[in-house]
Amino acid sequence: MTLQVFNATFEELQNKKHNTVIGISVGVKPMSRDIALSYMELAEKISTGTIQILIADEIAKFNYLVFSHCNQRGALARALRDGDKFQSFFEKIIAEFPPEKQCRFNILRWKDIQNNRFYALLSQVIAEFESNPNFKEIILSFVDKYTEIRNKLLPEEKQILPQEKRLLLCQYLLYELPTLLDGITFDGILYDLLIYPTFKHSGMSNLAAEIQAGKNFVSLTKHLNLKNTILVEFLIEQMATGQCMSPEAS
Repeated sequence: MTLQVFNATFEELQNKKHNTVIGISVGVKPMSRDIALSYMELAEKISTGTIQILIADEIAKFNYLVFSHCNQRGALARALRDGDKFQSFFEKIIAEFPPEKQCRFNILRWKDIQNNRFYALLSQVIAEFESNPNFKEIILSFVDKYTEIRNKLLPEEKQILPQEKRLLLCQYLLYELPTLLDGITFDGILYDLLIYPTFKHSGMSNLAAEIQAGKNFVSLTKHLNLKNTILVEFLIEQMATGQCMSPEAS
């Protein structure tokens, strides 16, 4: 297990003062019970209160639109079906815990974290992408890096993406970025520590940390009034990736 922490130190994580979310991309396939338990055990060690398991299902539609022969409706339906599978997977694991441990975990879907604050941040992120060539170039570089990794893992499905599809795949990252920048609010509680299972260390976390600190894209920092969010990238070498753009592929 390898961890990389942004906006905090390892020592600060031990204080257990933060509400925690484990972000799960439906593009991580297969997900073994042992790998899932390793995420959950880490969260227990560094968290206070309920630990949320966020299944990022709806935004997977952008991946299916790019890499599969899906229309908008079919891509969303497929993403939600994959979300159902991951929810069932984690529900079975939690059901095996003793009652006092079961109550520490809750499962969220992407729709559960959508609120006015999220959409306000998203609109600013999209505006920056459309107006700032440097910001767009960085997001596109993450897409290209992911596509390169995917082509190596799935050579039988190797693709060179035209600009139209590159831009479409950027939408996954743009929708994800508000959660990295500002944490996640659910049921009136701010979850300000995000654990992201990673296939390779993510440039997205570093970008988010730089924006929060005002070291890069200062206009975003000024406009967003960001909270301090701790990001923990959890690298597991034996993970496999499927067809979805996800934090571990950035």
